[in-house]
Amino acid sequence: MKQRHTIFSLPKSLFWLLLISNAIYAVWLNADFGSYWSWNIVDMANEQAFKLEVVAAVGQFVLLGMTVDAVIRHFVVHFNKTNENGQIPAIFVQAITIISYGVIALFGFIALYDHSASKILAASGALGFGVAYVLREMIADIVACIQIQSEGLLSIGDFIKLKSGDYYEVMQLDSRRVVLKDSLGFTVFTPNRHFINKDFINISKQHPKMGMRIPLEIEVDSGNDPNQVLELLEQAAQYVIQTEAGFFPWYRTRFIKINNGSFAFLLLYECDASMSFNGTKTTMSLAVTRFLKLGGINMNSTLETYSSSEVARTIKSRLSNLYRLGVLRVLSPEEVTHLSESATVCKCRAGEHLIEKGQNAESMYFLVEGELEVTIPNEQGEEIVVGSIWPGDCVGEMSLLTGEPRSANVRAKSNSTLLEITKAAITPIFEANPELINEISIILEKRKAHNQMLLNKPVELEELEKGIKVLAKKILNFFFNKG
Repeated sequence: MKQRHTIFSLPKSLFWLLLISNAIYAVWLNADFGSYWSWNIVDMANEQAFKLEVVAAVGQFVLLGMTVDAVIRHFVVHFNKTNENGQIPAIFVQAITIISYGVIALFGFIALYDHSASKILAASGALGFGVAYVLREMIADIVACIQIQSEGLLSIGDFIKLKSGDYYEVMQLDSRRVVLKDSLGFTVFTPNRHFINKDFINISKQHPKMGMRIPLEIEVDSGNDPNQVLELLEQAAQYVIQTEAGFFPWYRTRFIKINNGSFAFLLLYECDASMSFNGTKTTMSLAVTRFLKLGGINMNSTLETYSSSEVARTIKSRLSNLYRLGVLRVLSPEEVTHLSESATVCKCRAGEHLIEKGQNAESMYFLVEGELEVTIPNEQGEEIVVGSIWPGDCVGEMSLLTGEPRSANVRAKSNSTLLEITKAAITPIFEANPELINEISIILEKRKAHNQMLLNKPVELEELEKGIKVLAKKILNFFFNKG
């Protein structure tokens, strides 16, 4: 956001009228008092009685001061309009205005009273030094404000990162202080003289496509494979970038240190500067936790080891972490445990097809590790990627629930581990709890309606309710041969 400095300036007509008034005033002085300059017609040091000449003399200096101020403001306003990069701040104009009035007043005092210029300057210098000492902090704040604004260091609405790592939004700039808002929404007031000495990064004045870069440190048990952890962190970052608005396609993962019994990793990610700092960390932390847990990474203080015969069992047990992310979240924990016992662990190498369009099948898959791509062939027979399946997502649920042929191709983008759930495994659960069919139908139809809304195809409530009934009827018919 580019800051515009509001500076008062006379309209052009009044500005030129003010300039002409100085010439007319000087001609009038010459015509009535014999000189164009007021200091030639009066010596106020010797004048005891009130005279028109005194008023006229003072009036010329007042008019001169107003004219000098108007010229300065007119120039600055014109400069700011014609220069996009360099902007003269309002605080600078205010300071120049005060200085110009002070200089003209001092010159008028010397000229009209006919005092010695050297004595006046010496006295005013001493007085000015005393005033400057008393007001030194205020003056330092004003000078710092001029520096901040004239050098374009900050603008209202900018987002900055301090050396401490804290993020702030600039809410206000004035002659005394910088007003900031922190990530918790609190307002922070910092005197200009203190802020100018801080080390900070102005995120808003970086490259237009560059956002706020935030570090997230993760610590896991040292018995884990660090290469696997790095892969999962990268996958978590990719997942958030693709599924969450405001996250930029930039991230870095690093193995930073080895502690006593643990490995420490760093995930750097980038997002829009206007986003909540704590909100982005929560989103990324949840994604990292999801991927590490589903990837079998131990985050405890003591490593759990499994024999080769127990690997399949441990993978199946992860269904308890998966089911809440998909259509099976309507199941109870006991039902999920029963389902996991009958689930089958599948491996799919990178590039292999898990599902082919048009296949008849009665199963669905939960992705535990890896990444899948959903593709549809175009008219030329080329496969076009239309979506991604991440750990925790399920695929093929419509074929499991309705027996319909597969509607798309699904292939492994990387080596993947999945849990396959078959019709035979879930049928006893539906037999014991048939109302789950309606609950699953609601989830699937609402998801379908949401996807249509993203394509600017809103779904009416009546249409949604009809879709739920139709789908529930299909599932009932497929499992129990009744409508």
